Amino acid sequence: MTFLTQVVPPRLPTAPTEYERRFHDQHSDVLRLYFNQLNGSVNALIGVRGGQYLNIPYGAFQDDTDQTDGSIAVAYYMRFNTTDYSNGVSVTSHTASFTASIATTTLTVSAVASGSILPSMQISGTGVTAGTRIVRQITGTAGSTGTYEISVSQTVASTAMTGDLPSKMTVVQSGLYNLQFSAQFINTTNDVQEISIWFRKNGTDIANSNSEFGIKQRKSTGTASRLIAAMNFFVELQANDYVEIMWRVSNSGVSLEQFPAVTASGTTPAIPATPSVIATLSFVSAPPP
Repeated sequence: MTFLTQVVPPRLPTAPTEYERRFHDQHSDVLRLYFNQLNGSVNALIGVRGGQYLNIPYGAFQDDTDQTDGSIAVAYYMRFNTTDYSNGVSVTSHTASFTASIATTTLTVSAVASGSILPSMQISGTGVTAGTRIVRQITGTAGSTGTYEISVSQTVASTAMTGDLPSKMTVVQSGLYNLQFSAQFINTTNDVQEISIWFRKNGTDIANSNSEFGIKQRKSTGTASRLIAAMNFFVELQANDYVEIMWRVSNSGVSLEQFPAVTASGTTPAIPATPSVIATLSFVSAPPP
């Protein structure tokens, strides 16, 4: 790997009391060497391939699980379980710790020790079925004690539980960032459905960030229609800020779907797996003045 030469300010010689040509020649030589080094570094940086020396923040993330919207009245978080690349941008989680019991698909929370319970959050604890997620809150204080609908029917006596939702793309350096994503949706209903996708910054919806997508009715019984929703958005972030992708559909028959890799056969080439969501967050510029 090639690096730019780090230019260090020169230590100039001390001038004599009286004029001395040798001192001025030495002084000029030191400055000439310094400016030559500085000029070389600047030219390398802004030259044809100067970008090879730049080290700017970026992150690339994806998720290889299905993401199901269980309620049309709830905003869901796109989540990420895989980091492809990370340099000053990483995925962090909403977390919660609470005491609760489960009867069929109803989670009853009696106490919350920390955090907030959110839709899309995966919960775990003694006896809790792996992969169980929060669908929506039914009663109680938002994100706290009350009852919640969950994704898997089961029976669990009151016990300590935790929740995890890896949805926050978090930056360590202030700046203007470009957020890009693609999301693989399917529709299993007999009607055209609508999808809303927008962004949140530090838990607050970003004004004018929503996009509306339409997805066709299913092709046939057992064959869903498909749609890739994709866009990019500039967002200004301070150090330790985070941004999230939110989604809502007009019918719970629409969901984010992952597809496994396809093995080559006589009529089909090998095809890589299809993540349910792919997102990148890249530094563009220093914060606007």
